[in-house]
Amino acid sequence: GGGSPGGFSFNFGTGPQFNADFFNQMFGQQFGQPQRQSHVRMTVWINLEEVARGATKMVALKTQQGSNTVEIAIPQGIHDGDAVQYSAIAPGGSDLVIQFRIHPNHNWQRNGQHLITEKTVSVWDLILGAEITVEDIRNDQLLLNIPARTQPGTVLRMRGRGMPDRNGQRGDLLVRVNAEIPRNIPDDIIRAIEQNTTK
Repeated sequence: GGGSPGGFSFNFGTGPQFNADFFNQMFGQQFGQPQRQSHVRMTVWINLEEVARGATKMVALKTQQGSNTVEIAIPQGIHDGDAVQYSAIAPGGSDLVIQFRIHPNHNWQRNGQHLITEKTVSVWDLILGAEITVEDIRNDQLLLNIPARTQPGTVLRMRGRGMPDRNGQRGDLLVRVNAEIPRNIPDDIIRAIEQNTTK
């Protein structure tokens, strides 16, 4: 899930910033300030779980001034392709601009702040109704009530259990329930179904 590269840009600096490079190019050194070094830009791949839980990550930087390793905070709720600016943590005091890419996830489909997942249950759970356990992306164990006579493919909503936004407000978890037919069905149940369908 996620968006396309070049989405929102966040700034982890302290206070407003202006583009000093532009002023230096236009007016040279007449303001008496040393020319600001260029931003260090890089791409970092992360997992959807890191976006959901919030995490820190060590990244290695290599520039003309040298190399070192810095720890960065991954903002909650970012999307694939979002750029985040970290002020004055790169070698030489430069700003670090990271474009985050999010690995595809086979267990979770992202739709904005909502998450969609699938859960396979017994066909009897759909017919009779049941309470099942669902694990969200933060590994919390949740109880989901399946109403009786639920059709296969029905999507059940668990509010506030999806992805967080930048303020920590979470979207919903949408669980699509699929039916699994038991391998060993007693003969008397088969006969009862046959009698009911032939009436």
